[in-house]
Amino acid sequence: MKFARLPGTRSLRLALGAVRERTGVPGAELYVKVGNTRRIEIDPWMTPLPVDPDDLDTQVSILDERGWALRAGGANRALFLADSGPLPEPNGWRRLSRHSLRPGTLRLPSPSSGTSPGTAPSAAADLAEHETDDEETAGLALLHGVLRRLGERVPEARLIRGRLDTGASAAVLASTTGVTGRTALRLATVELDFAASRDGRQGHCRLYRAASNLQMLSADSIASEIAERLTLATAPAPPFLPAGEVAVSPALGCYLLALLAPLLQGRDGWRRLREFGAGRPLGPPQLQIVDDGALDAGWMSAAQDDEGVPTRAVGLVRDGEPGEPLLSWEDDGWSGFAAAGCRRRSGWRALPELCHSHLHIGGGSEAPESIRTGIVHGCYLLDRAHDGRCHATFEPSTNGSAGSLAEGRFEVDAIGLVIRRGTVLGEAPRVRLTGTVRQLLQGIRAIGNDLRFLPAPGAVGAPTLLLTGLQVEAIG
Repeated sequence: MKFARLPGTRSLRLALGAVRERTGVPGAELYVKVGNTRRIEIDPWMTPLPVDPDDLDTQVSILDERGWALRAGGANRALFLADSGPLPEPNGWRRLSRHSLRPGTLRLPSPSSGTSPGTAPSAAADLAEHETDDEETAGLALLHGVLRRLGERVPEARLIRGRLDTGASAAVLASTTGVTGRTALRLATVELDFAASRDGRQGHCRLYRAASNLQMLSADSIASEIAERLTLATAPAPPFLPAGEVAVSPALGCYLLALLAPLLQGRDGWRRLREFGAGRPLGPPQLQIVDDGALDAGWMSAAQDDEGVPTRAVGLVRDGEPGEPLLSWEDDGWSGFAAAGCRRRSGWRALPELCHSHLHIGGGSEAPESIRTGIVHGCYLLDRAHDGRCHATFEPSTNGSAGSLAEGRFEVDAIGLVIRRGTVLGEAPRVRLTGTVRQLLQGIRAIGNDLRFLPAPGAVGAPTLLLTGLQVEAIG
């Protein structure tokens, strides 16, 4: 089975010429995307482990994707069209006319606004043939491996649902301003739901992981994570919780950073950071918060964003101080800052929006084990609790806009361990971590060297963190 071929930029330019002729617009852009995803699903509902692979009921399906999107317009009127299937031929735009336009404005990037003319090289501009048998076999082997290893560690575990997606996509873009580009991405994601019961206590674990290819997902590592979380989720509540240091794993650190992600973008994000600091550091000198659309080995990595603008690393926080804002090409030069390629489409039917790609807390130098064993009296929190709270609230400002970072509070329900002088005193099956954004950032005392990314809108990454000044309370 082969992917549909992407049209060449010459075909896109011919189509753009036909659109301009029909509508009279000064500018237009065409975006075409192709790809497919192989999905392996297991839905046995409470199947006991270990399970014989031959007895496992799996469904394999191929989800094809092929579509295009058109933006056209000028200073007063504009249109947006999207449809599945191949790009219409130049004479296929007859339905368009000046009456197709609606009130609105459209600006498109140009080479002079930080983009590069021509086509960026891509390793998979025209995607190759699917290795159907190999990918399916490898995917089933991964799922079977997870179930077998988890059954050995936690025999009482029950599988509720499992899904593995492996796919690839490629896109081509061209506009009347002279910007063209090609991108190609490959991604593998696994979602697993498990339940367990121990001494009458019910526990649940949901795991969602991603990698740029299937070979980077380890059955043993995934099974270990699930076993650890199920064990904690079914543990008795501790008699007390210490109000001291809190170490959080990369998984929970990703959730904390994801809560702040929408508030760190664009001009408003820069103003929030400046106001939040108010002449004081945002955090310790070792704190670095970066977004990098071209991150090496990142599963969202691309030379250009979805508007053809080159991507680069943007240091939002450098050495604990405000760095630079994440700006799209429209704000290039604002307050002396350069734009980055940070406009993403959630799908080919969507308009490009300002969004991070690989937002992460830069890895520090400390080994995670030394951070955990160095806790004098506190908790080590491994992950978000299933179906628990995970949100941040921001008091509205006096002018009706979004509140400042300093006014924000967060709540995250988590599972973890109670630790004293490096010794585990007991499990904490469900606790609530709360505090203000100021306490979160300024309370960072150590940053591990085990940076890890989890899927979110884009990708969010964090290492092990040691935090102080936050509140931890047992719940439910």
